[in-house]
Amino acid sequence: MNSASERHPLLHLYSYFTLILAVLFLGFYFLEDQLHWWQSTSPKLLPIVLSGYLALAISNVIRSHAQVYDKSDMLLPSLLAEILLLGLLLLFLAPKQQDISIFMLISIGLGNLILNKRLGYFIAAMATLMVLSASYINPRNQIADQLLSGSFISILFFIESFIIQALKTRLTEAQSHVVKTQNQLHSVARISDLIIERMLTGVCVVNNTGKILRINRAAIERIGSPNTNESKQDLGLIPAQLFERLQYWHENHLQNDEAIELVLDDGTIQSIIVSFAEIDNISTLVFVEDKSTVARRGQQFKLASLARMAASIAHEIRNPLNAISHASQLLQESEELNDEDKRLCDIIINHGNRMDKIIKNVLQISRRNTSEAQWIQLKQWVEKFIDDFKLQHDVPIEFKGIDLNIRFDPSQLHQVLWNLCSNAVRHGKVDKDNPIAICLGKVNQRPFLAIEDNGHGIPKQEINFLYEPFHTTSAQGTGLGLYLVKELCEANHAEIRYQSKKDKGACFEILFARDYANIKQ
Repeated sequence: MNSASERHPLLHLYSYFTLILAVLFLGFYFLEDQLHWWQSTSPKLLPIVLSGYLALAISNVIRSHAQVYDKSDMLLPSLLAEILLLGLLLLFLAPKQQDISIFMLISIGLGNLILNKRLGYFIAAMATLMVLSASYINPRNQIADQLLSGSFISILFFIESFIIQALKTRLTEAQSHVVKTQNQLHSVARISDLIIERMLTGVCVVNNTGKILRINRAAIERIGSPNTNESKQDLGLIPAQLFERLQYWHENHLQNDEAIELVLDDGTIQSIIVSFAEIDNISTLVFVEDKSTVARRGQQFKLASLARMAASIAHEIRNPLNAISHASQLLQESEELNDEDKRLCDIIINHGNRMDKIIKNVLQISRRNTSEAQWIQLKQWVEKFIDDFKLQHDVPIEFKGIDLNIRFDPSQLHQVLWNLCSNAVRHGKVDKDNPIAICLGKVNQRPFLAIEDNGHGIPKQEINFLYEPFHTTSAQGTGLGLYLVKELCEANHAEIRYQSKKDKGACFEILFARDYANIKQ
């Protein structure tokens, strides 16, 4: 409801106050002969003023119940009419003015509470005008005494208005501050809810009995859907294994890093790792993470640490290795060496070259810069790459496919294809009848590039370790080539995967980002 009467309950009290006051005035008028309290200066006009005041009071009560009050349109005329009628009573009655004018304080106070500052002071000014006019015009008392008394009352009117307006301003500012704070808290709570809901880490709040008070989507995926049969407010209990772990933490305050095996509603087994944080004496914050995610994160950290350590070692090894390789080359050129010594020198040189290759790959991984993706016309680019590759490897390459537009770092794409094609030459049986095959195409709206060979393929037991650093099945390999390929592809939002061929050979397929696909027909 938008009525002022509902916004200001004092309007109801004010309307009934004016009605009671009007009845009292009429009572004094009719009982004047017995009370001898009022002495009217205008017996004919006084009943008219009293009747008008009663009519105004009744009108106020009716409008209050009808909820037709408005801040300025209805309340202001009513207050001014009451002040006017009280001022006329001051003219027509002989007792001390303050006996009547004191009632104006009610109207002035109400006006300043509900109306704005300008109208509030305007009402006080009108009341002052009526009091001072009555003090001057009323002949019953001395003018000096009347004016002094009227001035005191008038000052009291403005003091009341000033105090109420000051308090009203402070209250408005406080309310505004409270509303602003509430809005900020609501925004912060909303942001927190969105962050928690979209966190990859499962988060739930439980009480000491294991009842779930709050849970996000990631936690539901890991521990199962809460039981909501009773009500929407009842999120059920955490699984028994998780509750036992919670009790252990409450008793010992020690985190247990062992995984918990949970059987979800669909029958799948979920391996999770949990940790706890106390919120208060009643509730606890539970963090739920997938074991494989934690293991993968640990693996990435381990690999990063390994790369930094390997890079440091490589720097220290490179200089003495260069000295060894250079000395062995000079020694091999000596005419005094027999065939057996020359064979030993060849072994030193070959293994020195292999170590140098390992060092280069390690340094390349550790120094790998952020990819700078560019638009590449893949068909034209691959044709040029093939020409460059054949300059160092005289092998047949068969190329086919449609034209594709992709985004990839050109230098990193060159490294990826060079490593894959070099592996095909090293492990495949490449000849005129069995060339390396490079194919461009599209699968599920994603552009791809495939490199195939006709070698023996990769044993099944080795497929899971293809991209592990330093894992190799070749005595001459470093185990870093495919690891580097995978890292470069991921840096460019691409995916590298191995496809086993039914007959023989190996196929590596690069799936580029779907958003970058733009196939020209």
